[in-house]
Amino acid sequence: MPVSRDLFRQISGSFPTGVVVVTTLDPAGAPKGLLTQTFVGLSTEPPLVLISIDTTSRTLSSIQRRREFVLNFLRQGSEDTATRFASKDEDKFRGIPWVPSIVVKGVPVLREASVAYAECVVTQTLEAGDHWIFIASLDGGAVLGGAPLMYYRRMYLAWPEERPAPPLERGA
Repeated sequence: MPVSRDLFRQISGSFPTGVVVVTTLDPAGAPKGLLTQTFVGLSTEPPLVLISIDTTSRTLSSIQRRREFVLNFLRQGSEDTATRFASKDEDKFRGIPWVPSIVVKGVPVLREASVAYAECVVTQTLEAGDHWIFIASLDGGAVLGGAPLMYYRRMYLAWPEERPAPPLERGA
């Protein structure tokens, strides 16, 4: 017999996660977005990521139709942005600065609030319980620096210290 929803949330909440805002555009070109903690770097060859979106999300249909999104990995100090995108607010982008992605054709990038972002194109979808799983190719992005915002047991937390990214080795 499966565990209760409450126990599932307690168990899941025992693992700290980064805070990611998923952005896309609706069919009319209006920005849409939501907060998720479900991000997996799935494969390096080819570069693939995995996210899951609740079936009740108002952004879900836009991701399903457009098949493109940006993952914005929030930085420490972006708690207000995280709270806005976790809400049911009709205009989540009000007062939130963003720039349009070149790679995924205008999808919002939250550069000022992020330590990194990834521009993604959906390659596979799977319905799983009360969520949809999206596997996407990572077609662009950047590392911007700073310390990531973390989420643990229903609280936003700062990463203990910023660590520089290791240099890339040629031919590795």
